[in-house]
Amino acid sequence: MFASLIHPRILTALALLLAGGGLSVSAWQGPGSAMLVPRIVLTIWCAIALAILIGELVRRVPVKNVKLSPLPLLMAAVLIAAIATASLGFLIPALPLVALTLWLFRIRRPLPLLVGTIVIGGGLWFLFHHVLLIRLPALLTNGVI
Repeated sequence: MFASLIHPRILTALALLLAGGGLSVSAWQGPGSAMLVPRIVLTIWCAIALAILIGELVRRVPVKNVKLSPLPLLMAAVLIAAIATASLGFLIPALPLVALTLWLFRIRRPLPLLVGTIVIGGGLWFLFHHVLLIRLPALLTNGVI
């Protein structure tokens, strides 16, 4: 029984549930009007993570057929990029994150990988900065540039 709980899918769902729960605690302690959308998103996040966790526990995936999932790698990369955004700006951490995501989606040829990384990373910055008017720093924000 315990061996089936060590499956990467179950651990990933549990990690998502714990991260969403931890973020929800801080979101529910903030001001009501400013935290409405994060509360909704985190509630949906926790509900989906709980549903995945319950589904995987009910399914009891055998340990023999365990394949390494790229999801924990992608989760770690998103966390590192989010932390690095505070000092490096948006584009410097976002471009490697987008490239890794495209690589994990099996886009391996150099030209589509490079063009996709630049278009998606720059497009996200343009979307937030100019369309949604959420000002994201483009490059280094720690005084270097």
